[in-house]
Amino acid sequence: MQTHHTEQQDQSPELQAALLLSEEESSNLIRPQKPLNPLTASRSHQELHKELRMTHKRRVSQEGKSELQRALEKRKWEQRMKESRDQEEARRSRSPLYQELVKRQQRLEKLEKDEGQQREGPEFLQVKERLRRTAVSNAGEKQV
Repeated sequence: MQTHHTEQQDQSPELQAALLLSEEESSNLIRPQKPLNPLTASRSHQELHKELRMTHKRRVSQEGKSELQRALEKRKWEQRMKESRDQEEARRSRSPLYQELVKRQQRLEKLEKDEGQQREGPEFLQVKERLRRTAVSNAGEKQV
């Protein structure tokens, strides 16, 4: 590079002017353009290129996660979706007989609960009865 620079300094001023003139002329000339590549100009190629750019952007934004983490997240999401679909399907597919049996079971449980409360009576009566029993058992122990 230095040799080239020194050569320009060694040239006469007329020669330098001639070189500058030739550069100006070459800038005025029409330069040939590259012909269009029909493959890159096609619509399908442009769409494919756009998709590749979008995919690259998505991957760059997900750089923080490893591919394994992304696969696990996708798998968990698919499992949740499948479970919710299965539950919805199970709820819809219950037969009228099954629904009637569930209602009957609920009624029977409620009746048993109500009967248990009626047998026991109010709580203050239960406490009074327990006090009588303890009083009678204490009196029996004193007599012996």
